[in-house]
Amino acid sequence: MSGGKEYRAIRTARYTYVKDLKGPWLLYDNLKDPYQLNNLVSKSEFASLQKNLDKVLQRRLQQARDSFLPADEYMKKWNYHYDNKDSLRLD
Repeated sequence: MSGGKEYRAIRTARYTYVKDLKGPWLLYDNLKDPYQLNNLVSKSEFASLQKNLDKVLQRRLQQARDSFLPADEYMKKWNYHYDNKDSLRLD
């Protein structure tokens, strides 16, 4: 890919949680795994934690009025010209 991947993330004192436009993408325990080698996303024993972190992220996005749209939407809004062949389409 020559383009980027749309994502949003939060980092707590212990965890890093990241989701892209398709859903949860990364979850790391930064104390036990400081090099972020073991992705915990979608592992059943971390489902409750992932759900809670997602709620925190959603709340932060609302506070920031961040609609978390595909990159093309922002590029059109700001009239920025780029190669969009790798962009994610939601339609």
